[in-house]
Amino acid sequence: MQHASRPTARAKARTAQPTRLLTMMLGSLLLVLALALATGAKAMTEDEKAALDTISAAFNSTKTMNGEFIQTAPSGDTLQGYFFIERPGKIRFYYSKPSYTDIISDGKTLSIEDRKLRTQDIYPLSKTPLRVLLSENLNLASDERVRQAVISDDIVSVVVEQESLFGDGILTLIFERDTSLLRQWTIRDANNNETTVTVFNVETGRPVKQSLFEIKYNLGPNSRSN
Repeated sequence: MQHASRPTARAKARTAQPTRLLTMMLGSLLLVLALALATGAKAMTEDEKAALDTISAAFNSTKTMNGEFIQTAPSGDTLQGYFFIERPGKIRFYYSKPSYTDIISDGKTLSIEDRKLRTQDIYPLSKTPLRVLLSENLNLASDERVRQAVISDDIVSVVVEQESLFGDGILTLIFERDTSLLRQWTIRDANNNETTVTVFNVETGRPVKQSLFEIKYNLGPNSRSN
């Protein structure tokens, strides 16, 4: 089991407007996380290809992952919560208060749920970027969306350009070089606003309760098919 250390200080969560909050969460999670584990490279050196191959192999050998995250908005406001992944197909992002949002995939469907209002939006998983993140096999060195890959002593940084159902963006990914764990990502939108997500206390290979991936279909979803 691998662990990533907790940051020395955790920022306090502050209230954000609901509409801006949902947009930020969708942009940073549905786009950024999917790309974070599905990137390849253009005109990379052999060392860069080898580094991404190592990250890919490590991820493909890991079926479950869980931990905590802190999300920082362009305004400096922060939110935090917990995440759980079981490949193929399943994910849960639970935002702590003041947010009441859950992002859940049960393998076929993706739900964006508001726990307070007891409402949700439903998307086919196959039409979201998360289908790549949650696939069984990834190849980080074969995708043409990567614009830059940089290796330092401790980290591997990857810059990705990508279109998404939730908006276009430039993504910078930070992986630990020795463990191949994803530690942080930053997305810059078309207006040059940056949202950063840092994950910590990460565990891999631990059993995850299947109830975490159950979608409450009785909430009366607003289905999205486009």
